[in-house]
Amino acid sequence: QATPPAPVRGNPTGAGDSAVAALLAGLVEGLPWPETLARAVALSAATVLAPAAGEFDAAAYERLLPDVSVTERTEHS
Repeated sequence: QATPPAPVRGNPTGAGDSAVAALLAGLVEGLPWPETLARAVALSAATVLAPAAGEFDAAAYERLLPDVSVTERTEHS
């Protein structure tokens, strides 16, 4: 499970596409799953924060990425 450091408000248009793009990039790059998830969440949140629909805020991505929380859920958690 991965979550941004705080809820974000803005336009969610394109946020899911950004998450999928980050997931695919992480898989292609052979990144560990936790890092891939963190990138997907940060990019999705940065897309919500962008002033125009379908774009992302690169500065927000860099700011959010280190603080994305990634935890492993077990079958019983």
